[in-house]
Amino acid sequence: MVYLFRKILAALLSFVLSMTGFVAKPQKPMAEFYVSVYGSDSNTGEKDSPFASLQKARDEVRKINGNMTGDIVVHIAAGTYPLQDTLVFNENDGATNGYRIRYVADGNAVLSGGESITGFTLFDSEKNIWCAAVPAGAGFRQLYVGGKKMTRARTAIDGSTRIAGAARFRADGTMIPEWLNNWGEETLEQADYGEIYLKADEFTGFDNLQKVELHILTAWVKNVLRVKTASEKDGLVTVRVQDKESKLIFNRMHPNIDGYSHMSTHEFVYYIENAYELIDEDNEWYFDEGAGKVYLKVPAGEDISKAEVVIPRLETLVRIEPASGKQIENLSFEGLTFAYSNWTLPSEQGLVDVQAGMFANYCIFATNDVGVRRPPAAVIATGTENFTMKNCVIENAGATGLDLLRGTKHSVIRDCVIRNIAGNGITVGNFCVDENTDMHEVYNPETDEDVCEGDWIVNNLVTDIGTDYQSAVAIGAGYPREILIANNEVCNAPYTGISVGFGWSDKENCMRGNRILNNEIHDTSQVLCDAGAIYTLSVQPDSEISGNYIHDIHLPEWADYATSGIYMDEQTTGYTVKDNVIYHAWGVGRNRNGENNYQEKTIYIDKDRNVNAACIQKSAGISKYFDAYAKLFY
Repeated sequence: MVYLFRKILAALLSFVLSMTGFVAKPQKPMAEFYVSVYGSDSNTGEKDSPFASLQKARDEVRKINGNMTGDIVVHIAAGTYPLQDTLVFNENDGATNGYRIRYVADGNAVLSGGESITGFTLFDSEKNIWCAAVPAGAGFRQLYVGGKKMTRARTAIDGSTRIAGAARFRADGTMIPEWLNNWGEETLEQADYGEIYLKADEFTGFDNLQKVELHILTAWVKNVLRVKTASEKDGLVTVRVQDKESKLIFNRMHPNIDGYSHMSTHEFVYYIENAYELIDEDNEWYFDEGAGKVYLKVPAGEDISKAEVVIPRLETLVRIEPASGKQIENLSFEGLTFAYSNWTLPSEQGLVDVQAGMFANYCIFATNDVGVRRPPAAVIATGTENFTMKNCVIENAGATGLDLLRGTKHSVIRDCVIRNIAGNGITVGNFCVDENTDMHEVYNPETDEDVCEGDWIVNNLVTDIGTDYQSAVAIGAGYPREILIANNEVCNAPYTGISVGFGWSDKENCMRGNRILNNEIHDTSQVLCDAGAIYTLSVQPDSEISGNYIHDIHLPEWADYATSGIYMDEQTTGYTVKDNVIYHAWGVGRNRNGENNYQEKTIYIDKDRNVNAACIQKSAGISKYFDAYAKLFY
């Protein structure tokens, strides 16, 4: 009954505090500025003379924030604010004397990194494919109509197409034996290149072959491999992928592409993407970079000339980062929407995924050394103290939605909606020492300056993530300290819901005191496997997983691993696991763990449901009582 008690007590506490005056009344701001789509940066910034841009408002705030006597509030009126460049906040943009600088939306204020495309004309009347020119130099991997993401031309992701095999080769053209079947030293050689074999009836001719991409699902990762050459013989097509990703994918030991699978087959699922010839369903599109034209198959009866068609242009919309060692204190974004960020690196270099949204920088086959990099994000915060995002929306992002990248202290991300994200919804903290160091070497710096510590990710909806890069996670934290991930609803994810920890190591690292509490997580693992609704790695003393309601966790029919409600993967150590409800999902998976306090009798799975389980279910996820009971329990 503890969770029902919490809700009742929280509601009473909120009422009593409000009636007795213990809730602090808002103080009058020290200064207020106003921004409007109808304003001008030559205005004064007063309510009846608003600025046109947040950049101008930011610059005016810098002039008066040195010795604050109250909050400074920037009011942003409803409307769309196209960003020509990343909006940057540095050490000059923080608050002083314990007050806050608040950027507050007065209505639906959207900061957009997108650009509208107009002038569509009918190109193929039989298929109803329309065509429009795009601005010179544009590059993009997403296209939106009326705010809804369209499908980049591709074959189906349904398990119906599987690679027939793959092989690794030395520079002289001789084949390197498969590592599962031959443990000789020659097996451990670094490959110069490789080949992938596909059935001829699945890979037909393409006019723009070197822009075609193979998207191959291997256990817990999805790889984007650009085609270099393709030749047919005896019913098979031999594909070589372009050099950048070839050096990575054919030297990735685990999971590797040339024979590794718990099913001991070569039949990894793949699909083909990015060719005009693949447009066969409504709302599929293709961008011909050489011609500078985009093609879109429009549903019958729809007038594309009346729709808003947007391509993303800016990689990062907002970056908060000090140029010096000084932290940026007490900066808040409230009620803003951040939309249409871009990321084109996979089109330029391919993408060999690693895990949790990170991708390979180098791979050494013999030692399984892998260097990892992280994608950009729509909003990035580094070196902040008490940074807050409240009631914000991040949507239609081309990579990560929000990244608390490094050195964030006591951030609060709450009551936000993160949705329709190509990669991770929210990413927190370092995942490696650096991109040139093996990811298995733990992150344990001598100073805490770069450690993300005491950050709260609470009461948010994180949904429809990993829409392009399916090894993404909804909320992913590398090496956080004392992170609180609580009362979120996490759903509609191709892989893991909440992932905390990295390194696969039993060595001491900077993590401790991490808490994953009272979240509702459902409909994850829709495409990949070896996943958990909640997933952990490595040593995390004094950490806790409790009060979570986990349900309807999937396992794709082509999966070669399992999936779990809670997956405590390699060297997970230091967790107390209790009072979680796991329904329509496999229970708790444990792989090579250290010592954890696992209270099995408090895990309620499917048939064993009772009053306590019902209370946990009702208390998990987004809560209108969060403010009141957070004071008591968090």
